[in-house]
Amino acid sequence: MYMLCMCYVCNIVIFCTFIFIQIQGGVRSRPTSVDLYMRQLVIHEILQDAAQLFPKREIVSGDVRLTYADMYERVLRLANRLDQMGVKPGTVVGVLDVNTHRYLELHYALSMLGAILHTINFRLPPQDIIYTVQHAKDEWIWISEPFAKLHASIRPYVKHLVWLADETEVANGTLKEFYQEKDLIYETLIHDGQALLPETVETITEQSPYSIFYTTGTTGKPKGIRYRHRDMVLSPLQILHHLSLHPGGAHIDRRDTFMPLIPFFHIHAWGTAVFVPYLGAKLVLPGKSTPAEQLALIRKEEVSWSNMVPTQLSMLLDLLAPGETLSLKVLTGGSPLSKGLARRSAERGIQFSLIYGGSDQLGTGISVIPEHMALNDPDALEILATRTRPLPMVNIEMRSKEGHLVPWDGQTIGEIWVSSPWLPDGYLNQPDESAYFYRDGRFRSGDLGVRYPDGSIYVVDRERDAVKSGGEWIPTGVLESILSEHPGVKAAVVLARPDEKWGERPLAIIVPVSSDPRNPNDQQDLEKTLRAYLKALTEQGRLSSYWVPDTFVFLEELPTTSAGKIHKTALRQQLGLS
Repeated sequence: MYMLCMCYVCNIVIFCTFIFIQIQGGVRSRPTSVDLYMRQLVIHEILQDAAQLFPKREIVSGDVRLTYADMYERVLRLANRLDQMGVKPGTVVGVLDVNTHRYLELHYALSMLGAILHTINFRLPPQDIIYTVQHAKDEWIWISEPFAKLHASIRPYVKHLVWLADETEVANGTLKEFYQEKDLIYETLIHDGQALLPETVETITEQSPYSIFYTTGTTGKPKGIRYRHRDMVLSPLQILHHLSLHPGGAHIDRRDTFMPLIPFFHIHAWGTAVFVPYLGAKLVLPGKSTPAEQLALIRKEEVSWSNMVPTQLSMLLDLLAPGETLSLKVLTGGSPLSKGLARRSAERGIQFSLIYGGSDQLGTGISVIPEHMALNDPDALEILATRTRPLPMVNIEMRSKEGHLVPWDGQTIGEIWVSSPWLPDGYLNQPDESAYFYRDGRFRSGDLGVRYPDGSIYVVDRERDAVKSGGEWIPTGVLESILSEHPGVKAAVVLARPDEKWGERPLAIIVPVSSDPRNPNDQQDLEKTLRAYLKALTEQGRLSSYWVPDTFVFLEELPTTSAGKIHKTALRQQLGLS
């Protein structure tokens, strides 16, 4: 097995080089300097290559425009200064920031030092943020202006606090009231450093720990996962290669301009912090921006590729004028894309692919269409919205509750188990949780799905979210997607409601498009319409009659998690179901 894994690593390095050349537009010679080749799978060498191969390509962050060459010099200066201040291999550094150039620079400067980047989830409740800072054992904390009010709660647990700002911003802006004499300022650290590689860079290997991030904590305290350099090189590059090689809505071209709307705290913006510099492509970082400001950036900077969760995609579509289209490729995920949202996106010119994965497994699969199928084929939309193909080097098994393999027939529901070269051994300092979810090199995802004969996966539900009615599974994700197709439904969630006879029955929560959810008459009219709609679908054979919800609830909006997904735990509490 060890020799087989080593062969895999050798193959992927060769494969990465081949794809890099192909994406850049054909075979071409590269400079022969050894500095232009990745000697190991370590993060900082990616930026080093980008600075030498694409020195003038832009990174846009607010009013700041940098080239890759500019950024590399800033990263060297920052790493040099932090080295002088005692940051060493294993030092844990927490960052509270939105997607900015400074945050991106920290990805690479800390890599040179062998420090561990803790990407703090700023959408967690304050008590959970403090818990993750303590649990990860952060020694340094770097905070930008939007999160300044958290500084007092975090200070007692860290040795050093750095403001992600310059002297003027601290002296004249809102940070003035929070700044203390012992605090450090980001731009001052860069100014005081030298553009020299720290000596520690030679001690960093691909097995060295690189980053820590935490789950959203919807079922308890957030769980930490620590990844190595090789993990955070291989997984993002496999996402890039998958999107470059296979036909799909989020297909990547070397000329694309990228704007990640997934925050860096979530798997390094789904790997874009790594694979966009690897490509040497133009990168637009939206910072703290509203959906309207993000749309303006897309238009101004001619962004052609972005990533976002379905709720962000829905908000973007809501901003478009009637009949307006937007030429944009989107990688989305978090759940199967509802058919209603998929249709709206296609009507407005937005092409998409669906990604499956998570903090505890990284990228696992991305939806593609068969080679013979065109993007405008009627069947392509449904495939791209629901079915993901495993990334190269990822193995997926479907298992029954008893642990037996289930067939690839596109019908039999099983739990998804994942293995890959970048899968961690378990959760950070949580042996009981690790023993349950990580077994024999596999991750037990807790997701229910079916696998088709071509190997693609349809994730129908989380095991804890599916409804078990009369001993039969009702996949709520499928039912939610069907409900979302109705023109009167803006969003739909289905939860399990306890039932004396059947054990559980589905409860539908609906956010209407236009009717007033507080008006009983509007609710009754929409419920009658939806029941008639579902009855017609059962007669057509699209769903079983026992799937039809017994009860409908109408709300103005749905609670969301820190990752932008529907917060079903909070919704259960709101409705008295937990």
